Amino acid sequence: MKMKAKTREAVAGYLFSSPIIISILLFTIYPVFAVFYYSFTDFQPTESQKFETSFNPEEALSINLNVLLDFDDVTYEDVKEWFVLEDFIKYDLGVKLNDEQYESLVKNLDQEKLLRDFVDRKLNVEMPAKDFFKKYMRTGSEKFTRYIAEWVGLDNFTEMFSDQYFWISLKNAVIFSLVVVPVQTFLALLLAVAANARIRGRKFFKLVFFIPSITSSAAISMIFMLIYSKQGVLNKLLGLNIDWLNNPNTALGAIMLMNIWTTAGYFMITFLAGLQSIPTSLFEAADIDGASYGKKLFKIIIPLLKPQISFVVIMGIIGCMQVFDQIYFLIKNLRNITIAFYIYKNAFEFQRMGYASAIAVVLFAIILALSLLQKKFFKSESYF
Repeated sequence: MKMKAKTREAVAGYLFSSPIIISILLFTIYPVFAVFYYSFTDFQPTESQKFETSFNPEEALSINLNVLLDFDDVTYEDVKEWFVLEDFIKYDLGVKLNDEQYESLVKNLDQEKLLRDFVDRKLNVEMPAKDFFKKYMRTGSEKFTRYIAEWVGLDNFTEMFSDQYFWISLKNAVIFSLVVVPVQTFLALLLAVAANARIRGRKFFKLVFFIPSITSSAAISMIFMLIYSKQGVLNKLLGLNIDWLNNPNTALGAIMLMNIWTTAGYFMITFLAGLQSIPTSLFEAADIDGASYGKKLFKIIIPLLKPQISFVVIMGIIGCMQVFDQIYFLIKNLRNITIAFYIYKNAFEFQRMGYASAIAVVLFAIILALSLLQKKFFKSESYF
């Protein structure tokens, strides 16, 4: 049966676009749902492979029993008397278990089979922990085949109320947004107006201010680390001796200035596109009426750039609330961290992926609320 032309075209289209669709599903959609799930658990990434970890049961039992089979002549009755199950599980097994798994292991471990294999020298082999449990547990070995995070409900969210670093990081992110967004928006608008003027060298002018936005954040951070150091250019120009990045009173402000410098050029392009779409007849009519440049700015340019301003503000807020790389490279104290960096710290340094996911959900809710407010106040804009 032949397919219709439209069907063939659709199939071909989906086949060509399938790599990007699969990539979005795997690396964007799935992680979003995973974060929501992990936020209600105590998930710890270092334990996700704990049942895959190999160990030598003979060595573990030798330590527990304080015997060496190569030198000591022991029998099953001897090791049965010396064997301490609780110590073997907690200290010698090398796998961290939750309360349910621990109780199941105490109840169902076939000690006789384990100890007889030990005496018969059948345990001197590396084996994954899951295979050990499967071999020596009478029942319930399925609890030890793969790591399953424990469901903790709202515990991660309630913990935030008493976590001072969460509130410090959230406050810093809010302050960062309140300072950076208005300044970078206004500066980007001024740069766009200047770049749109009919002056010689304006292409070079655009290039100079746009380059920071496409330069590696790591490279820029290293440059500003040198600028802000005690022996840096800034202190020499100002005649000061301030350690800008290690002083909690100046570190966040220093990062704000760097962020404004690196992002203003990017948003300048957005405003420049909007300016070039404004009909020149409006400016000509304003010139005939004798309007000053200030009136043209506030009566023509800003009102007609409302869609671009809306876009720049919301993107600026989202970027500032999520600022991470510059904080990661330059901030060394916990008083100046932002919420995105605190998420990273919990997930990859404190190994508390569940708690980090809960903070990420809160950040998501904040950004979503700001986006909805933006949509409400700019209902007619085509960007939403």
